[in-house]
Amino acid sequence: MIREIHIFKEGQTLYQDVIVGNKDLETASVMMLVATSAKKLQEWKIDSMEIERFRYVYMNSHDTQFIVTMDRQSSIQKVNEAMMSLVSKFMTVFESTLENNEWKSTDYSPFGTGFRKIVGKIPVKLCLAGHGGTGKTTLLELATLPSRGPPQEYVPTFFGDKALLKADFDPYIFSIFDLGGQDRFVQEWGKIIRSGSLVVIVTDSTKDNMAWTKRVAYPVLKTELPYARAIAIANKQDLKGALSPEEVSQHLGVPAYGMQANQRDFRERWLKLLKDLAFEEIDFAIVGEIVDQEIQSD
Repeated sequence: MIREIHIFKEGQTLYQDVIVGNKDLETASVMMLVATSAKKLQEWKIDSMEIERFRYVYMNSHDTQFIVTMDRQSSIQKVNEAMMSLVSKFMTVFESTLENNEWKSTDYSPFGTGFRKIVGKIPVKLCLAGHGGTGKTTLLELATLPSRGPPQEYVPTFFGDKALLKADFDPYIFSIFDLGGQDRFVQEWGKIIRSGSLVVIVTDSTKDNMAWTKRVAYPVLKTELPYARAIAIANKQDLKGALSPEEVSQHLGVPAYGMQANQRDFRERWLKLLKDLAFEEIDFAIVGEIVDQEIQSD
């Protein structure tokens, strides 16, 4: 997902739009570094650099530097295409301005609407990962098909399902992938989850399920999505013996949030969790940094 755009000329900020801020790094220092590299590029050439869990895609045109900050895990091809479109649209309006001293006093804010429209055309990839029967499909349908209501019986997902979700996530839309949780499908997840920014690890709040998650799911997720943001869902909280979200979080090493996915009343809570994960308004883990915890036997 695209997080920010910054446009500079002669060290002056012409325009910036921060959708999801970078809380891990000092933005001004990073922008100075990236802008210096951008200045060296030939006209309309795109390059990028990676710093921790972020990728900075940049271009130089008319001695003006364009820098897009994205999740490192996201598809760089789509962001490169977005960058070309963004700069083209910017130049259509402001090219003549950049060639004289008017650029120092021009209002570039009208560009923001076009920027956010382009961002909204690149779905944020979110993966629901977990064993079969934990409620991944129910969560998918709870989010995207509320009029039907969530399913009340378990039907296995073969390989994977996909659905687009547009809700109160402006400017983003989500492309949600429900990964088949049967053991024979997990090793195929890599074909589906590439370029995923967000991971929701779905559990049924039992020790056996969490042991499976750590043994089978974690190796694939850590290999394929090391820079993705992750939370866990402690589903089926209404069942007798369900571990609390705090216990699930402790065992999995990922912040966990309670859910009853088969209850329509939980839809607003579910959508808010997704929004807050995307905008980094709740606690989450970086997949590659998850530290496995030992599960004590009773």
